[in-house]
Amino acid sequence: MNLSQFLNRVTPPEIQKTVKRSTTKTTAPAHPREYLADLTPWTGIDEDIKKLLDPHLNHSSRRFLRTAEVIEDKADTKSVCGNESDVVALGGTIYEDPTLAILREVFSIRCDFANHRATNNIGDPDRVFYVFNDQVTKSRAKFLMEWKTPWALKTPTNIITHFNRQRENRNDKIVKAISQLYGYMTFNNLIHGGLCNYEALYLLRRTGDTGLQITRPFLYSERGIRGPIAALTYICHYSATKESFHYSPVAGGPPGVHTFVLDDLEIEGTWDKDIRVPWTNMNLRLYNAISKNIASVMSGEVVPRQGTIFKYQKTAFFKVYDITQPSNLEAADAEIKSYTDLKALQGKYIPMLYAAGATLKSLKFLVLEDCGKTASDENIDRSFWGHAQKAIDALHARGRVHGDLKLENFAVSNGIVRLIDLGACRPAPEADRSEERSSLCLLKGDWEEKQVDGAD
Repeated sequence: MNLSQFLNRVTPPEIQKTVKRSTTKTTAPAHPREYLADLTPWTGIDEDIKKLLDPHLNHSSRRFLRTAEVIEDKADTKSVCGNESDVVALGGTIYEDPTLAILREVFSIRCDFANHRATNNIGDPDRVFYVFNDQVTKSRAKFLMEWKTPWALKTPTNIITHFNRQRENRNDKIVKAISQLYGYMTFNNLIHGGLCNYEALYLLRRTGDTGLQITRPFLYSERGIRGPIAALTYICHYSATKESFHYSPVAGGPPGVHTFVLDDLEIEGTWDKDIRVPWTNMNLRLYNAISKNIASVMSGEVVPRQGTIFKYQKTAFFKVYDITQPSNLEAADAEIKSYTDLKALQGKYIPMLYAAGATLKSLKFLVLEDCGKTASDENIDRSFWGHAQKAIDALHARGRVHGDLKLENFAVSNGIVRLIDLGACRPAPEADRSEERSSLCLLKGDWEEKQVDGAD
């Protein structure tokens, strides 16, 4: 089967809506505010898609036939949808899988789509397109997708006119969806994003400081190089092979650097009791992604904004929650409360919390002390366990458990050991504290066993 036949054979089925109760709380919209101008049209994209794919339409591959057959086998069952998660799963089969087949077979691009936890991005977009082994930006995420159900987000006659007229109406579903996607694009310094309700795919492109362009709708009823699979292939190819980085609207910077300013402060602390940090005039520069679970953890530094008379800056770790997801807001608030309740332990057994607050009403930051390297079998010795026990005992003495005790939730620096990641920390009875002490003993026993095996 050649590419032309493949693009015409993949036929998105109509969604068979079923009633399914959702327990997910409503997403709160991102508020880019002054950082987003009116929507403008992205013209010429059909010609660009044609220019990319036309030379390859006769490219034949067994992979195309296999992919088409798998999609046809899954289409009927996947098309029964009752909520957004079902629609995302259907979109993965109908749109993402053929796109990946083309990118891998025709263009030899090693890539994939995944949920937000598979890549070290900031925030929780529905789907992330990423490539392997990107040495330029140190971030594999290249393109973000937000999905909605066709019954929750109906395709407007003219999305540009609708958005520009309703943009101040934060309850409008089109405004919420585009603002949400734009927020994720800016948080991750990306040019491109996609918005899809399955029946129509829109591609969006950031331009200049605050511009945002949007394509025509690529309808699921369209085939060949005018359809959504061709459009998705084009934007993923462009993002993977040409450019994906676009600087933050807060402050410029090289690829891989994310810059934010806290505009809604909850905690204004310091790294030195003799220094008062003007947090509203400080830039948070995030450099390297450390991990991604419920929140993103990144290393970086706190530096004065241009024009601010303040001579100090500080390396730090940043824990970033996407608080447009209500459950994440609850988790962020709980972790901040743990740090404030354990203030006496900060700087000794747990990191200092320099500051906490939100930006763009979308992300909540914990600005934390850099406590050194994550503990591992390779960088600890026998003395580590006594220090770890003291940290746990100090926490337990205040009636709490850490809640996620493992070696990588300790940090070590010059013989100092700190407990990190208090996301699961909570008040707990003695039985739970005793169980956690036993868990520490098991960790120590495993480490000692590895040392014996290594010596042999």
